Amino acid sequence: MLNERVSAAKKIASELHQAEDALDEAMICIARLAATLPTARRDTNMSAIVGQTAMGKVAHALAAAGEVRQLLTDAHLALTVTQKEVGLGTRMFGAGVKPPSGMLSDEGSNDLAQADVAARSFAKVS
Repeated sequence: MLNERVSAAKKIASELHQAEDALDEAMICIARLAATLPTARRDTNMSAIVGQTAMGKVAHALAAAGEVRQLLTDAHLALTVTQKEVGLGTRMFGAGVKPPSGMLSDEGSNDLAQADVAARSFAKVS
C-alpha cells in the first residue's frame, strides 16, 4: 500500500511541476508579447490608439495567468497537506525546494495567512 501511495505521489508531483513550468513559460511568452506590442507601435511611429485593444487584452491575459499561477500554488500547498494526511510526510518528488515545514499548518489548509506566507517563501526559492 505504501508503494502505491509513493508511486501516486511521484506522479502527482511530476505533473504538478510540469504544469507549474508550463505556466511559467506561458507567462514569460505573454510578458514578451506585452513588451513587443508597444515597442513595435513606437518603432513604427503609430498613434497610441493603434493596437490599444490588443494591448489591453494581452495585459489582461498576463494578469489572468498570474491568477492561475496563484491557484496552482494554492493547490501545491494543499497537496503538501494531503501528503501528510496520507502518511507520506515531507519528501522531494521533483525539482524545486519545499518551504520549511513550520510554514505549513498541521491542521490542514484552513489557515490562509500561513499558506500565503508559505507560498511567498516558496516563490522566493523557486
